[in-house]
Amino acid sequence: LDKLKTEFLSLASHQLRSPLTAIKGYASMLFEGSFGKLEPKQEEGAKRIYTSAQGLVSVVEDLLNVSKIEQGGMKYEFSPTDLSTIVTNLYGEMKVPAESKGLEFSLEMDTHDKFIVSADGTKLKQVFLNLTDNSIKYTPKGFVKISLKREGKNVIFAVTDNGMGISPETKAKLFEKFSRGEGGKTNTGGSGLGLYLAKQIAIAHKGDVTIESEGLGKGSTFSVVLPANGEYPN
Repeated sequence: LDKLKTEFLSLASHQLRSPLTAIKGYASMLFEGSFGKLEPKQEEGAKRIYTSAQGLVSVVEDLLNVSKIEQGGMKYEFSPTDLSTIVTNLYGEMKVPAESKGLEFSLEMDTHDKFIVSADGTKLKQVFLNLTDNSIKYTPKGFVKISLKREGKNVIFAVTDNGMGISPETKAKLFEKFSRGEGGKTNTGGSGLGLYLAKQIAIAHKGDVTIESEGLGKGSTFSVVLPANGEYPN
């Protein structure tokens, strides 16, 4: 049954990709004026179609990645990767959405340390991006801080906020498929697969993703722990 379920998810996700790409493309062309100038309300409608389609594309990508992991088909291209470059670029990308919410957004990184790991840089960036985006999404006001540090033989990327926090009951199942924290009650977007995927990708890098939170309303810290200068995972 598990095998059939995974095959169905993979097939359904692939079939959804093409029409979603068309919806996104035509919606973009509409509000960019490719078919003539739109009235403000029409332009707003086209942008909403584009945004909704983009959300569905993200869900489909998550489903496809879960299928790949469960079928053993997730491909990784490991090479020596400088995480400081990835994190610096991530900070630049997420600064605007964080500050548009009125959040204090900061980066803490010791420039004297080395942050080279054996990694698939593209997939690790997806993990860091997912954790940072979640933190911004579920922090109504206050701060979000991303950090990169060396601790013994490990490199640790962390996202800390003073947002909604996580209850002990939720923490125990947070990395399961389709599991969503308390924030899912106020923000219904997303697939509930992001943290599961983050954990699986970290494990493939011989690392882990951990969560610390003192409870609801007391913020949280998500950390990605990776071996520094380690051997290439199999």
